[in-house]
Amino acid sequence: MVPKCDYHIHTDLIGCADKTMRIPAILHKCNLLGMERIGITDHLNTLDQLPIHRQIKEQLAQESPKLEVYFGVELNFMGLDQGFAYSEQVRDELGYEFAIGGIHSAYGYQRDKDKCLAIQHRHHMKVMEDPLCDVLVHPYWFGNAEFEQMDWFVDMSIIPDSWIRELGAASAETGTAIEINGCAFFHNPIYSKQWKESYIEYLKGLARAGAIFALGSDAHNIISLSAIHTVRAIADELDLPAYRFWHPTKKTN
Repeated sequence: MVPKCDYHIHTDLIGCADKTMRIPAILHKCNLLGMERIGITDHLNTLDQLPIHRQIKEQLAQESPKLEVYFGVELNFMGLDQGFAYSEQVRDELGYEFAIGGIHSAYGYQRDKDKCLAIQHRHHMKVMEDPLCDVLVHPYWFGNAEFEQMDWFVDMSIIPDSWIRELGAASAETGTAIEINGCAFFHNPIYSKQWKESYIEYLKGLARAGAIFALGSDAHNIISLSAIHTVRAIADELDLPAYRFWHPTKKTN
């Protein structure tokens, strides 16, 4: 059975989500949606955002939710072929219970198909190799301004099968999950029906290669939290046993 969880949720505190995404409202809405476990995962792009993450943790500590809540973080590469603003010291100091991360840019190569795709795959594999990152977020997602310039990216059939097998096998080997993301793709109008259908086939290819998966709405407003139902329906199409779906582990201290 596909788990009732959402491990990619933003708050209003960092500024990428709107004012509807206050922590009490998120917890209430997720409970109404039938979620049993969720993760709060605001961006940590630079270390100067750490004080805001402390505020998130403090606000979570003030709540008594009916569901299980994890304090997580979303990481972004600090530049082309660079690392994350994250370390064991940062993890332990803030008390993060898990980290999701991935590439969020075409780095100016959106018009160069071969270069752009190679950069994406290279960074996906970097996440797989990072012991501090638990989940690869939204592989092959691009911001609207970049994607509008990619007339070559009609659907996911352009991704080489060898890359799909490599990424899926790396997920199985390292235990790093690959995210099924609701808002980045399936509730995003810039991606066509054809593109979304091909993305489901891409996920099925990863599944055949042994990948494990994480579920995330990637909600930036309160209404978008319902995208997790779309994610769960797509996950159900993969027809996987429960152990192929990732969950964070609560700390005991």
